[in-house]
Amino acid sequence: MGQAKWIWFPGDFELYHNIQLHTRREGEGFTSPAYWDMAAPYPVGDFYRTITADKDFTMKVVSDAKGCGHLDGRHFPLNEEIRVPAGTHEFRILLIDGAAFPAFFIDSPYLITDENWQVTHGTSNRWPAACEPAYTRPEDRPTVFPFSYERMDPVHMEKVDGGLLYDFGKELFGLVCIEGADPEERFLVNYGESREEALDRKDANVKEVVSGKSAYRLVPRGFRYLFLDTPKAEGYTVWADYEYLPLEDIGSFRCSDPMVEKIYETCAYTFHLNSREFYLDGIKRDRWVWSGDAYQSYKINNYLYFDPGITRRTLIALLGKPAYESHINFINDYTFYLLIALYEFYEATGDSAFLEFIYPRAKALYDFAVGRLDEDGLVCQREGDWIFIDWSDMDKSGPLCAEQILLWQTHRTMGKMAALIGQDGAPFLAAADRLRETVMEKFWDEDRSAFIDTFTSGKNQVTRHANIFAILYDFVPEEVQRRILKKVLQNPDVNQITTPYFKFYELEALCKLGELDEMQEMLESYWGGMLRLGATTIWEQFDPRESGTEHLAMYGSKYGRSLCHAWGSGPIYLLGRYCLGVRPTDVAYRTFTVEPKLGRYTEMEGTAPLCGGKVDVRWKDGKVTVLSTKAGGTLRVGGKDYPLPAGEAVTAEV
Repeated sequence: MGQAKWIWFPGDFELYHNIQLHTRREGEGFTSPAYWDMAAPYPVGDFYRTITADKDFTMKVVSDAKGCGHLDGRHFPLNEEIRVPAGTHEFRILLIDGAAFPAFFIDSPYLITDENWQVTHGTSNRWPAACEPAYTRPEDRPTVFPFSYERMDPVHMEKVDGGLLYDFGKELFGLVCIEGADPEERFLVNYGESREEALDRKDANVKEVVSGKSAYRLVPRGFRYLFLDTPKAEGYTVWADYEYLPLEDIGSFRCSDPMVEKIYETCAYTFHLNSREFYLDGIKRDRWVWSGDAYQSYKINNYLYFDPGITRRTLIALLGKPAYESHINFINDYTFYLLIALYEFYEATGDSAFLEFIYPRAKALYDFAVGRLDEDGLVCQREGDWIFIDWSDMDKSGPLCAEQILLWQTHRTMGKMAALIGQDGAPFLAAADRLRETVMEKFWDEDRSAFIDTFTSGKNQVTRHANIFAILYDFVPEEVQRRILKKVLQNPDVNQITTPYFKFYELEALCKLGELDEMQEMLESYWGGMLRLGATTIWEQFDPRESGTEHLAMYGSKYGRSLCHAWGSGPIYLLGRYCLGVRPTDVAYRTFTVEPKLGRYTEMEGTAPLCGGKVDVRWKDGKVTVLSTKAGGTLRVGGKDYPLPAGEAVTAEV
């Protein structure tokens, strides 16, 4: 017998907590829930299991749902101990829960709840039951997400502007606790990612007025500074219970440039703060699950934690359930990122069971997206669509080239997924071929060696975004990619990217074409620029031309910019993938290559996770030493290949 766990229908846990998460977003003094469609859990769960017991035993079905159990067709009650005679028995647990989702727990000598149960939601299709490793006791409740907590005290307090300002030294997400208050006093609690925001009584993004108690434990929020607008000058004890998932860092990176190590550590902390029930965009303003932000988080996760659970949860939450009436988060490109990510998750983990379960939902979303194309098979603006790509000056007056390349990659991805589950992938691949011909005809400018944004306006504007995708997804041959590199990416006359979000893609494109030094220089200047301004986490946007409080404003709000944004953590991936040089060459890292490159650095060392292991890389004094805990690796350095046996350090001179 294995470990007993609470079980439910696959996806119900994720959909429930996705709804709970998106009801908690607040700003400017009011609740501001997400405005896109979200699927709910199935209210009915019908669970089945057959066992053989050598002896009589007792058992109890623990559940908060309504329903009953069936033992060989005979009813029995929930939450009461029953006796089961020796022999072979068929169990059926039929539950309904309109408030949360049907889930239950059994731990007995011959019957436990685990993945061996089969479940339906009231249809004829049975699936293996789902579970999470945190719920292994009868007193656990899957409706309560299993966060950990740690007390954090402010590092500084000052009396300022008629109140008390507390500085916790760095951004955090937690529950503010206040003791020593006067129950008769009514006062404002202002949260701020910056000192300016916390002191701004009128325009702080997150605030709360409290009264009537001597001690408060407020709801979890993101902040660094806390301002109590109270004339009471002493007697308060203030701290925060930091709320987090105890995810273990496997990845690491150090090199001859101290700033890079600081950048890596800041990115890792930023990513931890946003790795929660799902990957969030930021911890203060949105606290939502955006598919574009999450797509980068999947990649970063694979080089920091390699925790499949949080990626799987995020994919399920974003995908929801058919029927689809709008794009994911209303954004066309976010639909494509999600479909592409499903297959990339399989490539990283080898989780074919997940792919088989999720494929019908993916196909339904794909069909919705394809049904909104124009007569040429191009992504176009339809009512309710948001053509995003990036916060940048692009010509979106017609079909946008960057969207078409994402669609092309989506066609190809769907073809691969279909083939893996035994269906015909050829129609998807044929659609990709037709689309590529159309894009090359309508968007490619041979004289400029670049893709234009759109062909309908006559402006023929060139921006970096479509050209970056053309490199990353191998939309064009390498020879053409190198022309794009010279004419677009290395052309200062083409508008620069000002978000870490798309800067990540630009730097990966540079790395892919061997321009490692340029990536490292931009990493140090761009991400390092934020740190030199005092950032303790990575911002949503950074424009070096701005100064002072300009760095805080966005979306028409004085403090609208998130100063802790997951999409800023891309250097973790870039340094692990292209400097340490660790990459899979087969599904689930059955084989992998370690091809380290120094670039501008004189020495470096670090660790990258593998699926089921890790690899340590050290380059110093002209020698590279690699130690992998998993077999199947190859060290490639100096034009030679060296096998990497598990547990055996391999050293090569460069």
